[in-house]
Amino acid sequence: MKYNSTRGGVHGMTFKDVLLSGYASDGGMYLPEEFPFVSVETLRNWALLSYEDLAYEVTSLYISEDDIPTTDLKDILQQAFSTFTVPDVVSMKCLSDGLNIAELYHGRSLAFKDLAMSCMGQFYNYFLNKSQKHMTLLVCTSGDTGSSAIEAVRGLNLLDIIVILPRGRCTLIQERQMTSVLDQNVHVYRADGSSDDIDLIVRKLFADAAFVEKHNLASPSSLNFARILIQIVHFFYVYLKLCPEADREVEIIIPTGGGGNVTAGIITTMMGLPVKLVCAVNHNNVLSRIMETGQCQLGDVQMTLAPAMDIQFAYNLERVWYMLSDGDSEMIKEIMKEVDLNRVDVPVNIIKKMQSLIKVYVVAGDEEVKDTIRKCWNEENYHICPHTAVGVSYFYAQLHTRNSTEITSAVMATASPLKFPEALKASGIPAPTSEAVQQLLSARTRHVDLEFGEDWTLAIKKKIEEITSKTLSLS
Repeated sequence: MKYNSTRGGVHGMTFKDVLLSGYASDGGMYLPEEFPFVSVETLRNWALLSYEDLAYEVTSLYISEDDIPTTDLKDILQQAFSTFTVPDVVSMKCLSDGLNIAELYHGRSLAFKDLAMSCMGQFYNYFLNKSQKHMTLLVCTSGDTGSSAIEAVRGLNLLDIIVILPRGRCTLIQERQMTSVLDQNVHVYRADGSSDDIDLIVRKLFADAAFVEKHNLASPSSLNFARILIQIVHFFYVYLKLCPEADREVEIIIPTGGGGNVTAGIITTMMGLPVKLVCAVNHNNVLSRIMETGQCQLGDVQMTLAPAMDIQFAYNLERVWYMLSDGDSEMIKEIMKEVDLNRVDVPVNIIKKMQSLIKVYVVAGDEEVKDTIRKCWNEENYHICPHTAVGVSYFYAQLHTRNSTEITSAVMATASPLKFPEALKASGIPAPTSEAVQQLLSARTRHVDLEFGEDWTLAIKKKIEEITSKTLSLS
């Protein structure tokens, strides 16, 4: 399996090449040259597999023996998933009225991103130990990605990680999960802006191919296909838990921010998985407007109870448009030029394909989120986080028009309610807690603030140069 850039300037990359990078040197994002088809017979054979074994079957379709031999890949996955607190890695909850919740958040940082990030940490460690080469990871986060990435790589001696979070726009627990990590290879910055603002730092730095190569710079966010690859697994897992005979369509409801999960979901449809995707978003996300008209101008990001969804432009849309245009790189370059100019103008044929694969639900606002959190607690005695609530809101909104015996649905629960006590208390219900969370809130912190008006890109560039200089002096 080889990988190409969505913008057509880079071809024939290996999984290792893609993992140890960020954006492609032409500014695009990597995708595999082809998507292997999985037959119904194979799906049925996979139905009884554990999450770990299923992960091997899926990832081995995209990772060649030349990159990672079979035994090593199995060891990597075993080590990655050994950190999860439930035996099955992902836990399925079947509630009333046909509401199924896939709890994807039983990893170290209590978010679904641990599923992929724990694997990426092991992938990085595997390749860096082979080469004895140092790497610096750069992560911009809207809340959960940063802490998940930190937990995956903290303490590794051949890797430093720089995390930039939007100050005042994460929950206190989310922020403390990042700023309380004192390992010497972890560097946390709080920027006075939105997650869209700080994502520009990553784009600017990765646009400098010479700088990226000199400093061995990479990103473990969902712009990295290795993240998307592991996210493909939980679509197969959830589908087979609900439909082991693989004889009907299942509706997967995805709380959507940066679009990594929906990208993985679309890839599974190309692999033959019979799923219908629902992107549940709040008013910040422009996806619904793009889907309606193909056009949209970006505006200000408003803070909500679901901070990981406080994103205007889902950057993985570039991958979605590339896949649905049958790999038309010239078209993608033109669309992305418009995006960079704060104009979105997607061709009608691409919009029609998106509409055939994806339904978008826009939650009315924080009041609807709170109503859903409260309803789920009062009727099910079950806590959900505000992001998961956006997905559950769609399910509740459809109850009066749907027959649960005719359609099977699952909501991807993206984070533990433990991380969002403020949202649960605002909903008028008791908020769960744990000893680990209480210790986190009183822990010592370390971070650097980036103020509005400063040159953030220059500040991060200097930090990367400092890390490289220190690494060379120790070698």
